[in-house]
Amino acid sequence: MSGNAWPHVPGDFEVGDPSGSVAICTLGKKFPVPGSYAIIGTCKTENIGIERVIINIISNPSIRFLILSGPEVPGHLTGSSMKSLYENGVDPDTRKIIDAPGAIPYIENVPLEGVERFRNQIEFVDMMNISRAEEIAAMAAELHARNPGSFSGDPMFVDFRRASSSTQRMGIGGSITLLPEFGVSLSPFSFLVGPQETSAVLTAHPTSIGIEVQSSESGTILIGKEI
Repeated sequence: MSGNAWPHVPGDFEVGDPSGSVAICTLGKKFPVPGSYAIIGTCKTENIGIERVIINIISNPSIRFLILSGPEVPGHLTGSSMKSLYENGVDPDTRKIIDAPGAIPYIENVPLEGVERFRNQIEFVDMMNISRAEEIAAMAAELHARNPGSFSGDPMFVDFRRASSSTQRMGIGGSITLLPEFGVSLSPFSFLVGPQETSAVLTAHPTSIGIEVQSSESGTILIGKEI
């Protein structure tokens, strides 16, 4: 996208009525929902994905409701992170979504005033893990019926760029071996136990992990926990 067109940034979405008051996010699963809405699409990451949602909402004052539906995204916990952003905002120093459970929940490409505009402009409707199109459509119709009208502020357009190298923090993270004899490891980013992997993950914001040593019937294991 260029200039001040809407939607302002590209993504995995479909536009309905741009003057509509309801936006629908189906998180990790793309599926059609009948009825009228401004925009519907997925959001799979707890950083750039959420940033795109914010930008496309604050650039359209007609949108007053955001329905968050569909299955939560494993590891990223995008839906829960977006809910935390709406309820708690972003730490002004670290740019981390306050109390977000996602692996890398940092908002770096949207100014703090844009985050606050998002939180003030919309009413957040939590329908996470609901994928029944008819139920979501019924909620959208109910919200549309009580549309308070366009937000009082002008459209807010944010140039979507990666954060400058001076503000990025790079780190290497890898899985933590739990039972090497069985090839079992723990991912410090999703806290999921699975087959051991030798590859490393490059992240903009590495999660701080502490190691807790525990004894079990099968021997000593290491448990990774976020600090």
